[in-house]
Amino acid sequence: MKIRDYREEDQASWLRCRVLSFMDSSYFDDVQRDREKYDNPVIQIVAVDHNGVVGFLDCEYEEKQGDVCYFKGDRGGVIWHMGLLPDYRGQGLATAMWHAAKKRLKENHVHRVEVWTQDDLEATRWYLKQGFVFKEAYLNAYLKGSLGDPTLKKFLNLQDCGDIFGIRSLNFEAPIERKEELADICYRLHEVRVYEAEL
Repeated sequence: MKIRDYREEDQASWLRCRVLSFMDSSYFDDVQRDREKYDNPVIQIVAVDHNGVVGFLDCEYEEKQGDVCYFKGDRGGVIWHMGLLPDYRGQGLATAMWHAAKKRLKENHVHRVEVWTQDDLEATRWYLKQGFVFKEAYLNAYLKGSLGDPTLKKFLNLQDCGDIFGIRSLNFEAPIERKEELADICYRLHEVRVYEAEL
């Protein structure tokens, strides 16, 4: 097993790893066909074995304060992607990738890192163990229904949509205070949480 920088030839393996890593998480439907491009500097770390990428961590960071991070403060970064194939979990690879990224962030005078994740217990435990601190949360809500459904009418102004034939799924973000109300009408409802760590 090796921890190293991402290379262009890793792309297909990285994409495969991302899909399989997220299958048992609340991000199971966040499938990407192309590798993310970033507007700012990024540290891209992978864990590889003879079969290719088995883990990944992407952290975009600010050249000047406010370019990337949600919270104000010292120059920071955001972990946009992080995952491990299920068979490689529990071996310290996530921590090794994080330490490699953290070292590079410090070398680039980045003082803090944010991460956005949903309510996946194992991910939450790992971030807390690494010293990340919970900052705030909002809801990621999913509705289904027919055009005549009063619940959908409440959340969607159908007059502004023009001619549509139906609604397969409506996904929206809402304040955390609406959790009880939305729990009764959503087929999926996740807390999206932001954590921050000082470097």
